[in-house]
Amino acid sequence: MAADENRGVIEAESWDSDSAYGDSASSAYTESMRSSMLQSVQENGRGYHKYRDGQYFIPEDEREQERLDMQHEIFLRMMNRKLYHAPLSRNIQNVLDLGTGTGIWAIDFADEFPSATVIGTDLSPIQPSFVPPNCKFEVDDFDQPWTFTQKFDYIHARMLAGSSGSFEKLFKQAYDSLVPGGWFEIQDFAFPVRADDGTMDGTEFQRLNTYLTEGLEKIGRSGGMAERYKDILKDVGYDKVKEIPYKWPQNQWPKDPALKELGRWNMINTLDGLHGFSARLCVQVLGMSQEELEVLLAAVRKDIQNPKVHAYWPIFIVYGQKPVEPKKPSAS
Repeated sequence: MAADENRGVIEAESWDSDSAYGDSASSAYTESMRSSMLQSVQENGRGYHKYRDGQYFIPEDEREQERLDMQHEIFLRMMNRKLYHAPLSRNIQNVLDLGTGTGIWAIDFADEFPSATVIGTDLSPIQPSFVPPNCKFEVDDFDQPWTFTQKFDYIHARMLAGSSGSFEKLFKQAYDSLVPGGWFEIQDFAFPVRADDGTMDGTEFQRLNTYLTEGLEKIGRSGGMAERYKDILKDVGYDKVKEIPYKWPQNQWPKDPALKELGRWNMINTLDGLHGFSARLCVQVLGMSQEELEVLLAAVRKDIQNPKVHAYWPIFIVYGQKPVEPKKPSAS
């Protein structure tokens, strides 16, 4: 079974033991602003974005950037090396990537569609300077009113769980910024991590997931909105809405070789991101001490690597089209 077919119940293998861009003509003012934004807020031994500090709970430092690029590879493996699922035209012109992170998706898309102009936005200017000529990056907060002067043929977003105060407003802004017939697509994780067979029950990993859910609720966010994206898109007015669910195994527990390999990648992804996922919510929001957090994460790492725990990330890819406006009847 291919990795992009992991939409139902995954069969577990038996285990006998535990296992342990940039414009060269930028003004001095622009460069000064960029330099200021690059000065991270330091907390918990990690660097967080300075622009609109506190609105996002995951770091943006080099350690996290490396994990994001690896996570991009997991998506490619899951999607048979495709960057999108929406039925896009090859002559697509204007593309927007929300929450672009390191910009790796936007760069790859710009390479694949050289006739398109691709804009990637993020709270942090951490993207590379040397990128395709049809790709550029802007510092922007997608939760604020959008000020783009052009309309887009395709708007893409990925892994925004817990990063918007209102996905209803976000999806409506995207709808209003599309040309008639344009597509919006979001690829996201429906938090928390879970298991269908009870093997995660009572684990420290389950306890951490409960804490992270509580932390998100305290700051007015929800990590599980991806399961509602399909309905929200329909309510906003999108047409031809389609939802494609996937599962990312948490480690090598599946019997299927392709899913086992996907699980190995996601195990590293989770281990590398575990502290970044947890620190702000557990320490700053929930009041846990650094020592308590480290003890908890040490136990959680064992659960993440234990193939007897059949945990997975629920992933949802949802896309919809802005209806084409009906043509006005010609005068007779």
